Amino acid sequence: MTRVLKLAAAATGAAVIAIAAFLLHPRSGARRRAAARRATVGVASLVGSAVDKRPRRSASASWDETLANRVRVALSLGFGDLSTGIEIRANRGVVTLRGEVDELTDITRFETAVREVGDVADVDNLLRLRVRDLRPRVLTA
Repeated sequence: MTRVLKLAAAATGAAVIAIAAFLLHPRSGARRRAAARRATVGVASLVGSAVDKRPRRSASASWDETLANRVRVALSLGFGDLSTGIEIRANRGVVTLRGEVDELTDITRFETAVREVGDVADVDNLLRLRVRDLRPRVLTA
């Protein structure tokens, strides 16, 4: 029995080494790996399970753009001209706010208003306080 196990282990090891050498060949290994990935995805789609579950670019991008536009409209209705200098981006429900505001309380007010918009999963608030000119004035006599 142990001889059979030793032979099976040796055969399995030899097969793994042969497959690794075939797929990791310096010149043609990348092409073989790409072909294996294409075959795997084709088989998975035939079976019905998706191996690569990345969202489709066009559907996700248009959904993110729609969400960013809805947030932009909500901010312009709520804050008017204060929201014109703010950059708004959405990615899978996470809305990113970038820009400068005049008052410190505006940062939290903008974030609260964005969280109230439907389909917003989270807010990445990168707003900062606008720094006024703080250079010292030189007095001359």
